[in-house]
Amino acid sequence: MYGRNFWIVFVASFALNSAANLFVLFPLFIVQLGGSASSIGAIVGTGSLAALLARPGAGFAIDRRGRRWTALRFLVLDAAAIALYLPIRRLGWPIYAVRMVHGAIDGSARVALFAMVYGILPEGRQGEGMSIFSLCGMGSAVFGPILGELLIRYTGFEGFFVASMALAALGALTISALPDDAPAQIARSGQSGATVGYGTMVRDRGLRPLWLVTLLFSLAISSRGSFLAPIAYARGIGDVGAYFAIYSVTAVVARLATGRVIDRIGLGRMIVPSLLTLGVGLGLVAATGHTGMLDLAAFLGGIGHGYLYPSLSGLVIARTAQNAMARSSTIYMSLYDLGAMAGPYLLGIVGEYGGYGAVFIAAGMFTVMAAGYFLAVEPDARGRRLA
Repeated sequence: MYGRNFWIVFVASFALNSAANLFVLFPLFIVQLGGSASSIGAIVGTGSLAALLARPGAGFAIDRRGRRWTALRFLVLDAAAIALYLPIRRLGWPIYAVRMVHGAIDGSARVALFAMVYGILPEGRQGEGMSIFSLCGMGSAVFGPILGELLIRYTGFEGFFVASMALAALGALTISALPDDAPAQIARSGQSGATVGYGTMVRDRGLRPLWLVTLLFSLAISSRGSFLAPIAYARGIGDVGAYFAIYSVTAVVARLATGRVIDRIGLGRMIVPSLLTLGVGLGLVAATGHTGMLDLAAFLGGIGHGYLYPSLSGLVIARTAQNAMARSSTIYMSLYDLGAMAGPYLLGIVGEYGGYGAVFIAAGMFTVMAAGYFLAVEPDARGRRLA
């Protein structure tokens, strides 16, 4: 089932995700320039906002020029955008501008790459296919931060940015090997070139529950990046790298070992137990400080995340018409942006009044709400396999 095109898109996505996982250390660059916590939040948030605003434009480019053309151009532009960080030597408007440009380009490239996945997964095996394909994200998360630390230590941020540029360029080179899928080519093949509007996609009865679950999922996992280190350090745990390693490795193993199980059980039937498992894992972070609790939280969180993302993505793909893949990809990826921006703000308010433990209890509750909602609107989630 994994043909040449599948692995081309996989490698390109792995390269782009590796660059993104290097950038989890980008806040250290801001600190080196004299930035504070508020500066980090403002600069990083600028990139996320730009990505969210730019994604509809990527969908328009896909409709006009094709997925390959869009992905290739934006991957090349991504490498060029990263190069703009090199001359920055102090805080000021240039770093905000560069971060905005980088975020918009990176977000657009991701829309095009994910839209490609819609056409390369076999019918009825979306869960298995997404379990393997999603390793390009979770797999790169295992080594990306470690590589970033080594680059900064031995080459400084110059080497760090050059390596990120090289990864984006590798993605572009890989995508260039794909055949053209421009609308003219599609029309000659006899497929319909008509597109579906964003409003129609958002209101679609089959996709609407998935949009809300995706947003709540994104809100929940935003707690890890923003508040995991603070709660661990506050409770006497100086090394939080083990949490992320256990979480990522567990998710990778779950997807590799049991990818076919997702299709056998049914994509929809996997969503509720995955959400609840992830919720328990996030909630247990609140008990950090007790022996082994953070490791257990990482293990359960990794299992839940490991099954939820491919099940959710596979179901979105299965319920999206061929002529709507660009719009569907744009909405789906934008919901992760929205959660990544709103989550730290909402959970920060919770933490202000209830402490860091309350943050992770609230994050777990997001997934419980998602599970309850999905059960309410999709009664077949408890019975037969969902289409």
